Amino acid sequence: MSVNGEEPDGRLDRRLADALERLTTAIRTLAVAGAQAHGLSVVQLNALLALASQPAERRRVGALAEEFAVTAPTMSDAVTALERKGLLARIPVPGDARRRELALTPEGERLAATLTGWDGPLVESIGRLPRPEREALLRSALDLIAGLRRAGVITVDRSCVSCRFFGRDVRDDPAAPHFCGLLEQPLPAAELRVDCPEHEPAQARG
Repeated sequence: MSVNGEEPDGRLDRRLADALERLTTAIRTLAVAGAQAHGLSVVQLNALLALASQPAERRRVGALAEEFAVTAPTMSDAVTALERKGLLARIPVPGDARRRELALTPEGERLAATLTGWDGPLVESIGRLPRPEREALLRSALDLIAGLRRAGVITVDRSCVSCRFFGRDVRDDPAAPHFCGLLEQPLPAAELRVDCPEHEPAQARG
């Protein structure tokens, strides 16, 4: 029963969760279609795109497995398949004979550039929302990611809101209410990062 014309929070939370689950199904459908169009699995697609953008220290099977929450053997199989397809190579790391860095071949780089638009319908749908709604949605999504990271559901979170340098709503300027202590500059809501290379986790609050 509603209270003062409003639904109980639990019912609203359930509806929001249902909506997000429906979105994840749609995103999965887009990923599968994008991967299958080029003879890849979704794990292979994720690995290929990550290797095109991640720094050298993350171009390892273990790091990729953690990034996409799959087992190391699953990611190893995906990497081996990409290697057989001529899309990546294992490069020796200077000073460490046992380690190999994963690197895309020229053909792999070309395919990664083609695959970057696999989520085009999602991006287009987001773009039709009013800008204030998009900014609020970004902040809410990052807060959800941080919460799921604390709960142990998401293993990797390098977003602004979970960083020790992030100052939330510390400025009176509505155009740039946040502050980055590392860069020492204001942060507009639209510029909050999902994956920051300088991210340092905030200390957990007890």
